[in-house]
Parts: sequence; structure tokens; C-alpha cells
Amino acid sequence: MFRKEFVDRRKELEFLDKKYKEQGFEFIIASGRRRTGKSRLLKEFVKDKENIFLLCEERKWQHNLSKFNKAVGKCFGIPNPNFGSFSDCFDFIVKQDRERERLIVVIDEFSYLIKKSDIIAEFQTIVDEILSEKEIMLVLSGSAVSMMKKRVLGYKSPLYGRSTGQIFLQPLRFRNLREWFPKAKIEDLIKIYAVCDGIPKYLEFFSGIDVENEIKENVFDPESFLFREPKLILEEELREPETYFQILEAISLGHTKVVEIANYSYLQAKDVSSYLSVLEDIGFVKKEHSVLDKRRVRGIYRMKDNFFEFWFRFISMYFSELEAWQIEGAWSDFKRGFNSHLGLTFEKIAMEFLVEKKLFRVHKVGRWWHRDKEIDLVALNEETKEIVFVEVKWSALRSVEAKRIIAELKEKSGFVDWNNENRNEVFAVIAKRIEGKEELKEEGYLCYDLEDIEDIMKTEGGAR
Repeated sequence: MFRKEFVDRRKELEFLDKKYKEQGFEFIIASGRRRTGKSRLLKEFVKDKENIFLLCEERKWQHNLSKFNKAVGKCFGIPNPNFGSFSDCFDFIVKQDRERERLIVVIDEFSYLIKKSDIIAEFQTIVDEILSEKEIMLVLSGSAVSMMKKRVLGYKSPLYGRSTGQIFLQPLRFRNLREWFPKAKIEDLIKIYAVCDGIPKYLEFFSGIDVENEIKENVFDPESFLFREPKLILEEELREPETYFQILEAISLGHTKVVEIANYSYLQAKDVSSYLSVLEDIGFVKKEHSVLDKRRVRGIYRMKDNFFEFWFRFISMYFSELEAWQIEGAWSDFKRGFNSHLGLTFEKIAMEFLVEKKLFRVHKVGRWWHRDKEIDLVALNEETKEIVFVEVKWSALRSVEAKRIIAELKEKSGFVDWNNENRNEVFAVIAKRIEGKEELKEEGYLCYDLEDIEDIMKTEGGAR
């Protein structure tokens, strides 16, 4: 494993520092899917501050209480106390004579603590009666997204409405991978992102050298960390994980409409929507509408997470064979299909690039389709009536090919019904490489390739 320095998370640290400097009790809830780096973020935040840090384990609550007792004893320089409840621990904490800086108490993986106990009701008492007027900052963090949403943030939760701030930690953006892999080629960064998304834990397994071999070693090897990761996550998050497996596999293979997903998953179309809603809620899939679809009734489903999309496309169908070290079929499929997967990833990167390029203030951006017509990206500004039509190609284009794509784009733009009489149209191509792009720019078209994306990744001010 290639361990890395702490990368990005500037806005999150700024938010936590701001809350830390405010007076009175602060109660922060941090959540987000597993492996996004919540623990590392919180450790980075408290490293130069007085703190009590409890990392809960998936064991009985009494074990975690014992660990908390030890952390309290260490903080105050006393022999390990033996308090019988978390309330007693916090009552002891607030009664200590302290003239030092504000104390931070972090309970990480809080979802493990409340998974098989009613301790969350006790934390209502801790928040309302013990800590409410004290100079203490309490942070509860958890990775089981569905449990955190329902039992900590949900309307029926004893803690509902009590937090003074929330963080839902997202994966790193593509541009942050340059900071992580400063010497890697841009094409290798895209390959890594297509497999790992921006999940810090997964990125730790890559060096950015000989990437395809690293993919083979880290995902296709049944003894590797990433080989079973999606199974473990889904089994922790969901009931009936086998049904969700079928649905995610369907979407990864290009079955994006409800009827198509239902057919692949051996479900009735009327039943599949509830499963899709759950997957949306925990952030694995997203429902996508044509960018100008005002009714938003019909849509398609696409994978939100690059790693899950990769795993269900290239590993899921071959899982049993790979477990038996029969890699040939899966690896051959990967060699045939990885370029198409990279194309889907490149569309996501192109959208990020388009927004960060700041050509104009974007009000809406997304894919557009109508009947048999489709445009990869359409970005528009309601105030200025500007609209940008973009085709994204994961290939090297000669000048004549780029001009043909722009001509086809112009034709399709005529079917886009938006401010038809009074709009400023711009046409763009984003590709791996574009021959003669400067000449095309002089003709009034926007042309960007990996060189331009590399430039914006290196600029300051774009990191989160």
C-alpha cells in the first residue's frame, strides 16, 4: 500500500475550525460513505487541539464504553476510570477544572455504537442536559449512511434538530488526484479515477506507475482489499443485498431505464423503484433527467460512484471464477471494455472541467436527450441566455473529425427547445487530444483536451 499525505479537505477543515472558535457548545455530525476519509479528516482537525477521540468498534457497547473510559483517563492524566455509562463519563468531563482551550470530544464510527443498542437516547440527555451550556465541541461521525440518516439525522431520531453543524464528506474530486499523484501522467490519473473514484482509502493502493497492472493486482486478485469491498459495504448497509447486486449490475451494463433494470433483476417494474430510491439515498446511483426536462417524470439511472460502476461491470459477473483464481475471462472482458468505461468517466471529468473553467456562470449543466437525439453536455445561463453545447470524446481527434463533430452538434442543437429566439450559442468539443484546436478556437469554437484539463488541475484556487 502506498500511504499518502493528507490531501485537500480545505473547506471541511475551515468549517470545523470556525465552529471550534465559536463560543458555547457545538455539536457536529459527520457522515459519508465508508473510506472517504472521515477519520483522517477529524484526526487532522484535532491534532493540535485538546481532544478525547474514541474510535468505536463493531462490538458490544460496553467494550466501546471501556475504550472511552481509557480515553477520558488519558486526557485528564488519571488512572483509568470505570464509569458505567457514557452520561457518567461526560458528567465527569464537564466538572473538571479547566482553564485550557476548548475540549473536543470525537466519537468516530458512532454507527457501530448505536447499531445494536438504544444508546442514542442516552446521547439526547448528554446533549440536552450535560453539554448544552459548556465550552465543549462534540463530534459524532459514522459511515453506515442509511443508519446515520435514519437514526441520527432522521426526523424520529432523539438527536433530530440538535446539531449545530453537519458534514457529509464526499469523495475527492478528479482535480485532487494531481496533488495525490504529482508525477503520474494525466491519462493514468483518469484510469485511477475510473476505478477508485475519489475515495482516499482506495487511492492508497495505487502509485500511478503501470496502472493497468495495479488494477489487476488490487481489484482482480481475490486476496486484495478491493476485491470484496462492494459486497461488504452493501451487506452492511442493506437488507436483501442480493437484489441490490442485480440492480447495480444491470445499471453498470447499460440498462438504465426502470423496465430494463427490472427485467435484468427478475423484478416487476412497479417494485424496482423502491430499491432504486434506497440506492439513491445512500449515494450509489443517481436518477438523471434531460437537463431541460421540466416535468422530470421519466429519467434514467446511472451509477454515481466510479468504483461501484467498475466493480459491477468487470468483477461482479466473474466473482466466483475470480475467487477460484480463474482470472482469464474477467481480464479479457476488462481489456475489451475498459476503454468504454473510461469514456463514461471522462464525461464526468468534462463536466467538472466545464464548471471549473468558469467560461460563464452556469445555472444548469447536464446531458440532454430527446427521442433519438442526444448531446453529452448542455450548460446554460438563464440570465445571459448563453447556452453551451458540448460533445465529449475519449479519443484523439484530427481537425477534420472535430469539425464534423461540431457540425453534427450544431444540427442537434436545433432540437433543443430553450430561448430559441434569443440565445447566444457556443459549441465545444472536449477530447483526449484535438489536432488543430487553436485554429478551431479562432473560428469561434471551444476545443479542449487533456492538456487543458491538466492546466486547470495545476492552478490554485480550484481545490475544495
